[in-house]
Amino acid sequence: MPHAHGGAKLYHLGWRANGDSFDVALAVNRILAAGAHAWRVRATSNQLDAGDYLIELTASQRAAIAGLGLKSAAWEGAIPREAQALNAAVPLLFAGTASRFPYYAYYALCLLRLGFAYRPCDGATLSRGALDHANLLILPGGFSNWGIDNAESVQGADARVRDFLAQGGAAIGSCGGAYYLSMGRPGWTGTAQAKPLYTHEYLQSGVGVVTLEMRKGPLALGCPPTMEVPYYHGPIYDLVGPDIDVAATFRELALPGRLAIDNPLDRDKFERDMAGNAAILLATGNRGRAVLFSPHPEMGDLIRKYIALDGYVRHYLPIRGVGTMRDTLRHYRICDSPSFRLVQNAIDELMIMAPTSNAAAAPSAIAVASARGNGDVIALCRREAAALPDFGAGDEGDLLRDVAARAGQRIKPVSERFVRVMKHVAESSALRASWDHMAATMEEHFDTASERAPAQQLMELELSIALVECWTRVAELDLALAGHA
Repeated sequence: MPHAHGGAKLYHLGWRANGDSFDVALAVNRILAAGAHAWRVRATSNQLDAGDYLIELTASQRAAIAGLGLKSAAWEGAIPREAQALNAAVPLLFAGTASRFPYYAYYALCLLRLGFAYRPCDGATLSRGALDHANLLILPGGFSNWGIDNAESVQGADARVRDFLAQGGAAIGSCGGAYYLSMGRPGWTGTAQAKPLYTHEYLQSGVGVVTLEMRKGPLALGCPPTMEVPYYHGPIYDLVGPDIDVAATFRELALPGRLAIDNPLDRDKFERDMAGNAAILLATGNRGRAVLFSPHPEMGDLIRKYIALDGYVRHYLPIRGVGTMRDTLRHYRICDSPSFRLVQNAIDELMIMAPTSNAAAAPSAIAVASARGNGDVIALCRREAAALPDFGAGDEGDLLRDVAARAGQRIKPVSERFVRVMKHVAESSALRASWDHMAATMEEHFDTASERAPAQQLMELELSIALVECWTRVAELDLALAGHA
């Protein structure tokens, strides 16, 4: 049986004892990135819940995570046989011109909240070998169905991705990323032996919030039996081949939506094409290991909130009044979306057999015009807050003004916190690469965006603020772990 290394001791870090806070994931993933060892518990016992962690901690590391309010308990026995050793994830996030801000930024928010310092990549950097210094590729929605070479006008990126997966690397794809990892079209990797119902004319489904029914397995650890997740034309799998576990199926349509794309999913279409079919796949065959999300767990409560604002809130506002609807909107948990657990479970499962990778040896990420500092990003947030429309008269206008005011109130405190960790972000190669890229693409988006609906403007403002909050949280913990708190 393995035991703790060096001067570290073994501790149990559990979800239930810590209120299922994503600070558990933040702590585990930052400490793994620093070179420690951790194991994920696969089966529930008298002392451990499935999904909990056993992790090596020094005294100073334990004190640092206690600063987050986390409770850990010394583990005196042997590591259980079913516990699985985790390798540190070294993720690349596809964020090229085919998956611009805000498409990639939903995954950026989710990854940062979970404690992963990702590096951005595009078709050009993939074709030049960026995957040589990673063990996980994250493929968000946005780049449609055409393959990376075609979508980004490059040569060799698709071949590099296939080789990476064949040689032991892993991938996670949502929506467009899941299509890309499927079979059925030129340019796709065929990692999962599954072909979507619609391979090319994918807009025939729709937009909304869907309810998933989870199946017992590693991706369901710590999750309720059903989960509500945003959906934007993701692949519909009615048949799947070998070497695939169906981790969740579509159960029902919770809310039709038209945020950003005015193509609401209707209930008849859902019942005909989607109900009971696979929504999440875990592929483990010779073509590589991958998790395919048809919906968007990384969008979480942020997109759910604004889909609800357009439909649910507008419908029930005359019935229940401003007070009830204001409370509904205030209590979405943008940085603590329940669906983020699906992403954490997926990464844990893929990292059990992942190769180790040296992020420090990675080449430069996507080139940006110039390095942006805290002031530039915060100034963008303030500018977007100031540019919000009046929202009009009546109860609906009052609700929108309340959402805008509460978002604006978060800018000053997060700016003050980020100032204290700016130096660490600048000196951390992974954090700096993703920060500079995010700042540049955010600025480009806001400078060139065409007229947007008020809900879209508010959503993108909240997304931008939440990104800074999560970067700050990662940097604060890094500093505490290094003894610089």
